[in-house]
Amino acid sequence: MDIPSDPELLKTQLGIELRRLREEAGYPAAEACKAIGAQTPKLSKLENGNQTADPDDIRKLAEFYEATGEQRDYLVRLAEAQPKRRRRKRTGQRDAVPDWFRRFLALEWDATEIRTYEIDLVPGLLQTEDYARSTITAWEPEADPRLIEQQVETRMNRKSALKRNGRPSLRLEVVLSEAALRRVQGSWEIMREQLRYLLAASKRPNITIRVLPLDAPDRITMPSPFQLFRLEEQGLSTVYLEDLFGATYLKEPEEFTQYSVVFGRLRADSLDPDASRELLDRMVTSYS
Repeated sequence: MDIPSDPELLKTQLGIELRRLREEAGYPAAEACKAIGAQTPKLSKLENGNQTADPDDIRKLAEFYEATGEQRDYLVRLAEAQPKRRRRKRTGQRDAVPDWFRRFLALEWDATEIRTYEIDLVPGLLQTEDYARSTITAWEPEADPRLIEQQVETRMNRKSALKRNGRPSLRLEVVLSEAALRRVQGSWEIMREQLRYLLAASKRPNITIRVLPLDAPDRITMPSPFQLFRLEEQGLSTVYLEDLFGATYLKEPEEFTQYSVVFGRLRADSLDPDASRELLDRMVTSYS
């Protein structure tokens, strides 16, 4: 299993995974520290991605949290892959499948803000179960149905980031091309329920949805979707790009700024949230 060499992403992902395991196991930081004979500040630095991890400590913590063998071994490999000396980070660090998706899930789970531009599909965080199943099946029509159901479950579980217990919920801002609303995925019934779900989601205080109409004149054209992540505790801002072979994370300040400017222009050409809800409401009726 390939592990990328980017030291910042390695430490950030490892820290997020450790905190998630601890919270799911129900241990306060002070009690978890006993597993590795450390003080709370050390664990805090590990969980915030501010300290290089000792593989033995990671193994002990994973066992203390009663992680699965697969989870434990993966986290230990992340720790072992961290360079002893800090190297200059490369722009456009790539991840190999399937690790790129593990990393994406970790960043999404702990992100404080995500801004996303989508063209053909409703964003994964806002998909209904039937819509998600349809998109996954269309992509992998010969896949074992059990595998498809596992992927659907993973996609549905991702929504927990939008309603967290004990921590601020993710702020999600979406610019969604009207094309995604008009392209029938699965069936008219699936589309109708998906648009109803989007309509309800748009009324939540931490979710903003703007539709970019097809007839918007002279708008900027982007050939592919992208996402802008912010993780406040780790001080990390990154652009997430996905293709057939994996994912690319752009973390250089000028790259993040340029994509932020593009997102702002797409947002400016979109309908405002109220007008977007009105369009969604009309389109629900069109699928009746």
